[in-house]
Amino acid sequence: MGAVLMAAGAGRRMGYRPKSLLRREDGKPLIAHHLRALVAAGLSDVVVVLGHHADRIGEVLQQEKQAAASPSGLQWVLNLNPDDGPGSSLRCALAALPADLDAVLVTLADQPLITAADMLSVLTAWRARAPGTALLVPRFQGQPGHPLMFDTRVRRDLMAQPVEAGLRDWRRAHPAQVAWLDANHPRYTFDIDTEADLARLAAEHGVVLR
Repeated sequence: MGAVLMAAGAGRRMGYRPKSLLRREDGKPLIAHHLRALVAAGLSDVVVVLGHHADRIGEVLQQEKQAAASPSGLQWVLNLNPDDGPGSSLRCALAALPADLDAVLVTLADQPLITAADMLSVLTAWRARAPGTALLVPRFQGQPGHPLMFDTRVRRDLMAQPVEAGLRDWRRAHPAQVAWLDANHPRYTFDIDTEADLARLAAEHGVVLR
């Protein structure tokens, strides 16, 4: 299994700031916490896809690559056209992962509450999936979230899709091959887009990002 960490966004609604570099109370950027969670979940082949803010995020990744707690197979790729959408960024990352992986986990670098335990829950559900399941998506109160997982069939289909298409399009076109992991918490669906999200994160979850 391998993993993709999506970090190509511009952060427009956050004043064009790189959301993955928001820092937790321990001073470490959000993206570093995700890398450590991926390692703790047993994932070593990790591709981070960059776009906007690539130079700044790349500096942090270079530092993280030297850390013992980072994935041994950590690499990062640049999407030259990140505004083409998440499908474009995902395809850049999938092209960089080893071809022989049987499944891929995809997570977002601007999710402040995701833990290694949450990733392990997705991995456990994936291993127990029903025959014919090609995509596993966590959800909370009906809202799809991340991290999600898919197999080689989905990976192949995604690589062949047009530039504007993404995983959501595949999911809607193949509902019978999708399994849902229903959660009783919002960690899978809480991401940071605005200053209001930061305030809600602190007020509701006690997590302060700076």
